[in-house]
Amino acid sequence: MPADPAPPAPRIGVRLTLPGDAGELFADVRALEAANVDALWADAADADPYVVLAACAAVTWRVALVAFGAPNGSGRATCELLARGRLVIAEDAARSGERWIRQGFPESKLAWREARAAALKDGATGIVLPNDPRLLDLLRNPDVDDDRSDLDIAVG
Repeated sequence: MPADPAPPAPRIGVRLTLPGDAGELFADVRALEAANVDALWADAADADPYVVLAACAAVTWRVALVAFGAPNGSGRATCELLARGRLVIAEDAARSGERWIRQGFPESKLAWREARAAALKDGATGIVLPNDPRLLDLLRNPDVDDDRSDLDIAVG
């Protein structure tokens, strides 16, 4: 008898902030898309989300591009064109029933597993995390507890 399929995982979104170097942003969004992130979020509190997401559209192909905080921004039409159908307005998605949980970066892989389980139990569409250098490892190896004792330094 086949095993029961695993329950669906919540979708994962990443809130982008602008680094000092645009090349760093492009590298991050390409790596996040390769790690199977479902959505890249840009918040009007940080920058014009349509400018950020239009730039992201140029270097990504699959990931949804979510604008938050500026549903009627002046660059929306241009971003929609460049995003090739991937632009999502967070406020519109919420009105249609999507519910994304925004949270800080988890302190451990156990905390990440617990957050995903809580989101599923709560019926959330997904979880939005801040972009962080540790995020790729968390996304690629969410259920692997690494024993990194080999990195401990003896202090004497």
